Parts: sequence; structure tokens; C-alpha cells
Amino acid sequence: MADHTAALAAFGRVRALAAAHDAALDTATRLMHAHAWIGGGAPTFTADLTQRRTALQAAFTDALRALADLVVRHGGPAPGLPALTSPVTAMSAPSGAFQGIDPRAMTALVSALDHAGHTLSAAGAQLAGELSAQGLSAQPGQTVGDIARWAATHGEDLRRRLTRIQQAVPWTLLPVTVAAYGLFGAGATDRHGITATLDRLAVGDVQAIRALLALQEQGNEGSLAARVNAWWQTLDTTLRQHLMALPGFGLLNGLPAGVRDQSNRHWLTAEKARSTRELDAATAEARSNPVALGRWEHLADQLRRIQLIEKELQPAPGYPQPLLLGFDLVGLGRLIVSWGDPDTADITVTNVSGLTSKLDTVHGDLQQARALWQQAAKTSGDRTIACITWYGYDAPQIDPTLLNPTTSVAFESAAARGGASLAAFQDGLHAAHQPSGTARAVVIGHSYGSLTTGHAATLRPGKLADDLILVGSPGVGVDHAADLGVDPQHVWVGEAGGDPVAALGRFGADPGHHSFGAQHFPVGRTVWTAAHSSYWDRDSTSLRNMGRLINGQYDKLTAPESPLGRPQMLAPDLAPDLALRLQQVTPP
Repeated sequence: MADHTAALAAFGRVRALAAAHDAALDTATRLMHAHAWIGGGAPTFTADLTQRRTALQAAFTDALRALADLVVRHGGPAPGLPALTSPVTAMSAPSGAFQGIDPRAMTALVSALDHAGHTLSAAGAQLAGELSAQGLSAQPGQTVGDIARWAATHGEDLRRRLTRIQQAVPWTLLPVTVAAYGLFGAGATDRHGITATLDRLAVGDVQAIRALLALQEQGNEGSLAARVNAWWQTLDTTLRQHLMALPGFGLLNGLPAGVRDQSNRHWLTAEKARSTRELDAATAEARSNPVALGRWEHLADQLRRIQLIEKELQPAPGYPQPLLLGFDLVGLGRLIVSWGDPDTADITVTNVSGLTSKLDTVHGDLQQARALWQQAAKTSGDRTIACITWYGYDAPQIDPTLLNPTTSVAFESAAARGGASLAAFQDGLHAAHQPSGTARAVVIGHSYGSLTTGHAATLRPGKLADDLILVGSPGVGVDHAADLGVDPQHVWVGEAGGDPVAALGRFGADPGHHSFGAQHFPVGRTVWTAAHSSYWDRDSTSLRNMGRLINGQYDKLTAPESPLGRPQMLAPDLAPDLALRLQQVTPP
């Protein structure tokens, strides 16, 4: 019988080797868990790392068990097997803190992987040698060697990604979007081929813009804006300037607001020059060919819309520089303008209008956004505010389209399509915002726009906004505030006395009814015929209270003056359900 001494000595050497290296991946695993990175391929990477750590400890355990069995077979006493498995204790990121990438932690992770790759390579070779010398399978040593190569490869890959991103992004913390789709993009699910489409766009393929905008309009891919933002952050300056000159590029959600503004203004100028040239040609043609008058009228209308947008973009004294985040001259038209930079604002407000909204009448919506910015700024202290007019969908109109269920105000189809676009737009605001643990997003939906807001909220539960404000709402498509994916304590409803639209409860439960579960804020009174459009009236109770809600000053809401203090036509505040009761009267 062979002497067990050699086998026992080999067992001792391997046990010491295991004690030195079985925790080689613990630091990397702890760093991944401790910083709670979100989205993209981070979960995949964490799972892969955890699996490698388990496999490493299992390889040393298998080697020691094989050597212990050999000692017994050679007549020696069974040596005790050490426990090589242990949990990795990780601290969670503090509640409310920005969830992204801390480059210092990332650097530590890269160093941990590099160290593991270097030390495990030698350990794997030594383990394989010890096992082979005793006539045992060298597989455990080969496994350790494979893990060493994995750690070294991923350490180098992450170092390369981190360096590239840090050169492009001037922030101490890397946003979730960059963390998820810049550092860990290789492991992210890409059902729609977004990465390939962005690669096509990077070489100037205009069709790629159309493909991305079509996907954006659907609102189904919540990661699209984040991927666009992470992709943009890694491009060099020359390529960025080239892309910004492409038609429609500035419509992509996820791009920085300043980039969108510059690109869209460039496109608007180009469209004006093109329309002017074509209008001149059409004018000459129409003199001799009356059939050409139709084309002349179309071009003249398009040029008029361009001039309208240019006029609305003129700086207004006392307000921030307006940013053109989107426009479209086709059909009812589209226009998205921000007063203030949403990428750096402490509070970003998106205003969603409803029935009869269109590009030709958007002046009133822009005035409302300015009034809201001014009111909120009065009580915001040192916090900055961006107030956005979002006319990014085809709102129902009072015209023959009322008879079409896909466009009529009596149905939800237009709100469903608009909600998808609104959800995608809000994705872009979140993706492009510079890292902050205190920034807030507010969405205000008016009239049919509140239904559009409701659809967007259900598409992005818990992600659309911190507060929803619904005014003059005919319903939001759900029966309870909690169904909107927002804490009901942060769903606010304002209804002017006698507002006939707010009394409808046409789409789901009436948001103004106590059973809906939302919070109510005081709203001033006016004559019945003007109630539905009174919420932004200068110095009104509703405007002041919306400014307070925007700033999160929920305890400073003010009540309107008592309706008994002065006479008022129909006294709507004395009978807030008057419109509803009038509808319920049975005709003779």
C-alpha cells in the first residue's frame, strides 16, 4: 500500500492555496452589490460574477475532497475539509441617493478583477500541478485558470469602457443611462436592434433616424432614450456636429436639451429656406397654371407655420431662453418648447394640453407654460425650474374627425397614442438629466390631456413623474389614483366650480370624486362658461397652488376667497356639480 504521507502533504499545500485564493472574487462581488447599479447588462454581469465566484470555491473544494479521499485510500486518517463558501455582505445604496456609477468604485472593481486575474492564473497552474502529481484529474486547476482569464478579460474591458466614458462625460457620477448602456451595454437585452440602428446613424444613415423615431412614437421600449443618451456621450465632437445637421435628429428623446435645440433650429432654418424657394417657384407656376394653386397654398401654409414657430421662440423678458425640443409641420403639427433647461433644472414640469390643441393655436399653451414658470419661480428659492409645453401628439379637434373613433374626443384612441409619445418623452428627460438626488419631475394634464397623461403614467408606473397634477379632467382611464403607478398622495386634482368637462367622469372614475383617492387642491371660481380654461388665469388661486405643488410645498396651498363675498353669475363654487346635475335632468 502506498504511503499516504505524500498525499497528505499535497492536501496541506492545496488547503493553503485555497485559503489564499478562494475569496479572490469577493471584493468585486461586494462592490457590485454595494452600489446597486441599475439596468442594462449590470444584472447579467453581477450574475456572471457570482457564478464565477461560486465555481472558484467549488474548484478548490473538489480538489481538496479528491486529495482527502486519496489520503484515506492510502491508509491515512481523513483530513478535515475547510468550509470555502461564505456569503458576501453588501450595504445597500442609501435611500434617495442617485443610482448610477461611482467612478471610484468602478476603478476599485477593475483593480479587483485585475488582481484576481493575475493571482488566480498562477494558483490554477499550481493546483493543476499538485493534482496531476498525485495521479488525479487536473480539472479543478483548469477551472481556476478559466476564471482567471475571465476576470482579466472583463477587468480590461471595463477599464476601457470607463476611460472612454469619463473622457466624454464631465460628471462626478455617471448617470444610470450611461452606466446601463455605456458600461454594461454588451449584456443588455436589445429586442429592437437599437444598437445596430445607432451604429447606422453614426455613419450618417438618415433612415436610421426615421426608424428610431418610429420606435420612439410607439413608447413600448423604455430603454430607448437611455441608449440614445449613452451612445451620444461616447461620440467625438466632429461626429456630433455632423449628426446635429441631419433633418429630424433633434427629435430623438435622450439627447441633451441644448443639442436638441441647436439641431431643431438648424432644421427649422433649412425648412424655411426650402419652403421659400419652392413657394417662389410655385408662385410663378400658378400665374400660368391655376392647378398649381393647391401646391402654392400648401407651401404658403407651411411657411406661415415656420414663421409662427420662429416668433414663439423669441426670448421673452423675464423668462429663460426657450429651447426648441421638437416640432413637426405636417397635419395638426407638433411643438415642444421648454422655458429653462430641463437637463440641469431642479424641477421639470411638462404641460400636456387636450381638446383643440394644434400648432396653429399653440400660443395659448406657451403662455400657460410661461405663466406657470413665473408663478413657480416666485416660491422656488434657489431651485431652478424648467417648464415645458408638450404638444407632441394629435389632440382631438372640433371638426369632422369627431365622427372617427380613432381621433374623436369621445374615445381614448388619441390619448393612448399620445400617452405612448409622452412616456417616451419623459424617458428622454430622465435620461438626459445630469445626476442629482433631489431633482423632481411634474406632469400637468389639462382636459383631454389628463387622459393622455393617465395613459403615459400606466405605461411607466413609478417612472413618469414624482407628482401628477390633473386639472379639468374628464377621467384618466383608471378607477383609482393608485392605478396610475404614482403614490396617490402625489396625484393632485383641481376642478373649477362649474367646469362641465371635469364633471363628466367620461373615462374611468371621476378624478374629482373622493373614491378616486387623489389629493385635491383648492381652485378659484369663475363664470361657468369660462371655468374649464381658467386654471392659468393670472393671480388665480389655481395658478398659485400649482406653483406650490410644483415646488413640493404641499402645506402652503391657499384657499380661494369665499364665494359669499361677492356676487357671481351662477355661483359655480356653490354648486360644483351643477353641470353634472343638469346633464342628468330628464327632458319632458
